[in-house]
Amino acid sequence: MTAIVLVSRRPIYRKALRALLDEASDFTVTRESSGWPPADAFPPSSPQTVCVVDAGTISPTPAIASRPLLPAVFLVSGEETPAFLQQVYERASTGCLLHTDSLEDLYGAIRAAARRTRYTSASFHALMQAQHLPASVRSPRRLSPREWEVLYYIALGYANKEIAHTLVISVKTVEAHRTNLMEKLAMKTRKELVEYAYRAGLIHSGK
Repeated sequence: MTAIVLVSRRPIYRKALRALLDEASDFTVTRESSGWPPADAFPPSSPQTVCVVDAGTISPTPAIASRPLLPAVFLVSGEETPAFLQQVYERASTGCLLHTDSLEDLYGAIRAAARRTRYTSASFHALMQAQHLPASVRSPRRLSPREWEVLYYIALGYANKEIAHTLVISVKTVEAHRTNLMEKLAMKTRKELVEYAYRAGLIHSGK
């Protein structure tokens, strides 16, 4: 059984997340906190304790940067600064997800964290890749985190309906993001978008 410590300054968010985690038979939420909990929240006798952290509600310093942490799964909105995301990814966690990722991703990340292995969702990976674009593929009009997500799934070959289902948004919203992508990148076809995604490093050729 994996013990979960929920960390968020938003009580409603904690309550909703707890309800989702209670659906899994191998998790039990043992503590909720509005800030990073003290070291005694993670006794050595409970090696499978995992923090699930609403990253946007905590300060990365000094709670994250100043000392080693037990396994944690960080949920980010994509609106956090690149420096914050990089710090979370490099120092603070064995799991990184976006708030829009699936419940299966969340469960998978927690189970991986309990095994002391890293789990990074495809959407978070795409967002991180987008933070380090080479100048040759950098857009003169900065894409939003959601637009990077939509671009990622377009490049994987998802249809608009599949993207909408994956990101839990409407098909019309996907179409609007797709139109914005083409306008910002000065492109007219899906093929051009896919080629851009490869150049940007969002996805990699299997060759």
